[in-house]
Amino acid sequence: MWDLLIVGGGAAGLSAAVAAASLGDRVLVLERMDRVGKKLLATGNGRCNLMNKLDRRYPAGETLAGAVLDQFGPRDQEAFWQWMGLRLRQEDQGRVYPASLQASTVLDVLRFQMERLGVQVRCSCKVEKIWEEQGLWHASIGDEVLSGKRLLVCGGGQAQPKLGSNGSCYGLLQDLGLKVSGPSPALSQVETDTRPIRGLDGIRVKSRVRVFREQKEIYSDTGEVLFTSYGLSGVCIMNASEFCALGKTEISLDLLSPMGLDAARMAGELRRRRDSWGGQMCEQLLCGICVPRLSMCLIKKSGIPVKADIGILTDRSLEKLVREMEDFRLCVHGIRGFDMCQVTKGGLAVSQVQPGNMEIRGKAGLHAAGEVLDVHGSCGGYNLMFAFAGGILAGLNGRSPVWKERGL
Repeated sequence: MWDLLIVGGGAAGLSAAVAAASLGDRVLVLERMDRVGKKLLATGNGRCNLMNKLDRRYPAGETLAGAVLDQFGPRDQEAFWQWMGLRLRQEDQGRVYPASLQASTVLDVLRFQMERLGVQVRCSCKVEKIWEEQGLWHASIGDEVLSGKRLLVCGGGQAQPKLGSNGSCYGLLQDLGLKVSGPSPALSQVETDTRPIRGLDGIRVKSRVRVFREQKEIYSDTGEVLFTSYGLSGVCIMNASEFCALGKTEISLDLLSPMGLDAARMAGELRRRRDSWGGQMCEQLLCGICVPRLSMCLIKKSGIPVKADIGILTDRSLEKLVREMEDFRLCVHGIRGFDMCQVTKGGLAVSQVQPGNMEIRGKAGLHAAGEVLDVHGSCGGYNLMFAFAGGILAGLNGRSPVWKERGL
């Protein structure tokens, strides 16, 4: 019999295993994939954005996320990583990474600590059912039944199933009568009408991004946008993606304000160029402002002939070009699915979870943490920070951590 059975060897599961085993618990991690931490290795483009030390950004489950991070926030997590020997570095916008900038370093310290503390791991095993009987929690794997005093479900959501999250844990929880909301992709790339952006694939721009539904603005952010063959990507686009799934929507790109320009100043600059650049072709009109491919796209979208003389342009033509630069509209066709998104929207209803130890209300000894919960944050380390915090709190189960006792 085990003190703690953990279903899922991702961020929440591995951190919970270390926390529990550090206090002497006998811990067994059950992982469906052939090895643990596959999704962890892919986070932050392989750099592993562990946490964010600025404001908290949780579009879903904000109340639970806040309560969990109030108890085990960035400073506590820094102490946890320091205790295990992981060096950290902070970059722009509060993002914290391993000093090596390699996700493999994070997985290495977790696996080393688990081995040192005697945590057992079983991979390539599928948990088919969990239940409580006579004060113990049980998990069935084929004909085998494993038992523990406590059980933690943290097998992820449904995002990126090739890395281990296939939504199978939802059924385990629903079979216990728990409320689980239907999952959908979140933090995904956005598919748009590609005709206006043909030829822009691979170009990155700084932009103010707004999402409109029936001409009403429902979301706004500023950041880097990547043009792709299917539409748009980039951090602020992925943050906007769940709003792009709300019926008929449009995305507006404002290319001016991130450059410190407004419509009046841009119009004045274009008039100056028209008046002094006579004899040059219109394809050169935005030289020094945009990269050539984007310049050509904007000029064509404004209806300006690219081979015409700049000197013949009217004020009206220039104003139309300015409007395109300030409000480059694209019709949204949808967002990319679970194979491409970063996290899952939906999951176990947060009202059923006690933030102190992530125990499920009315199910003593049963815990849940990580993406299986109906909590998701924006890009920037928020989702991993919540997963680690919840995993550690579940592992500690109300006990004081050993790294705190050592003054870390």
